[in-house]
Amino acid sequence: DDSLVVPEVPTDQLIVQAQKKAPPATRASRVWIRILPALVLLAIILTFVFQNLRPTEIHFLDFTGKLPLSLVLLGSSAFGVLLVLAIGSIRIVQLRKIIHGYKKNDESGKSAVGSDGS
Repeated sequence: DDSLVVPEVPTDQLIVQAQKKAPPATRASRVWIRILPALVLLAIILTFVFQNLRPTEIHFLDFTGKLPLSLVLLGSSAFGVLLVLAIGSIRIVQLRKIIHGYKKNDESGKSAVGSDGS
């Protein structure tokens, strides 16, 4: 019989052998791992833009005009992201000031909760 005979090797041993033979991660491989999700997101956004090119009439306060639907949606999404980023940044600054105040009180020997330790 000319059939190929493959010795039976337990799956656990195959996994260990594969892990031993895996090349170490390099700087270039880590860059690709970081870039790949961005490229996928870019492809999704471009698909969205090219599928929504029809002009849409926009009314905002006293302004009117026609813009592509995709541009309107992406612009409003970007404005929302910037708004959330601004509000989040303000909150982070507030929390840093509070933490700085607690550290200053601890250095001067005062309790952050109260002078009587309660």
